[in-house]
Amino acid sequence: MKVLELNHIRKSFDGKEVLKDISLYVNEGEVVSILGPSGSGKSTLLRCAAFLEHIDGGEIGYSGEMFVKNNENGTAIYPNKKQLLKAQSNFGLVFQNFNLFPHFSVLKNIADAPITIHKREKEEVYMEVRELLKKVGIEDKENAYPCELSGGQQQRVAIARALALHPKILYFDEPTSALDPEITAEILRVMKGLAAEKMTMVVVTHEIDFAKAVSDRVIFMDGGMVIEQGTPQEVIDNPKNERTQSFLKKLHI
Repeated sequence: MKVLELNHIRKSFDGKEVLKDISLYVNEGEVVSILGPSGSGKSTLLRCAAFLEHIDGGEIGYSGEMFVKNNENGTAIYPNKKQLLKAQSNFGLVFQNFNLFPHFSVLKNIADAPITIHKREKEEVYMEVRELLKKVGIEDKENAYPCELSGGQQQRVAIARALALHPKILYFDEPTSALDPEITAEILRVMKGLAAEKMTMVVVTHEIDFAKAVSDRVIFMDGGMVIEQGTPQEVIDNPKNERTQSFLKKLHI
């Protein structure tokens, strides 16, 4: 089943087209990595899929249901608030800058949305959160506050917070770009564990080795377009497009 479907996505900022007729899908259990130079539209595409930016034209669907559609003029039409909340329940988000509530403990940062949005029982959620903290390797930090944590620990909290909402797909937007190499390796290990459990993921990343090891498909973007996509072996090891070849060569791949 297609968990995510994007059809003919167009997006401009101040008259500059940053996404040019992009179509892609993600199947249940797939890990899709999106590579490309800075300014290629990778993060914008992810933000559009997560409704953090409005597209100008195109369609956005989750789990077989189209939530954003075009009108007869080719302009994207968004659903009402109830339908939008239904669409948002499909995904979780992990950003590069963590976005934790500084005045909440680790436990409350993760438990807040399931309790307040999903109206679940507090004790049930707390038990589940403690299991998630074990999964990401920081079970001893439930009473700590974000300011007391390293960047890597904060990112693990952010991953656990996203998982607490039981999403069908997880979006990662450069999750290791603010971290040093040693901590980056820790976060990538957590993500590899999720991939092994068949968590559906879309990862915008510069971590080529991770993309190669974990992805079912790799998408290379440049200039607001999908230039090339396929298996890691096809796109990373044997790229056909000159722009993909040039990008990987600069990274000494």
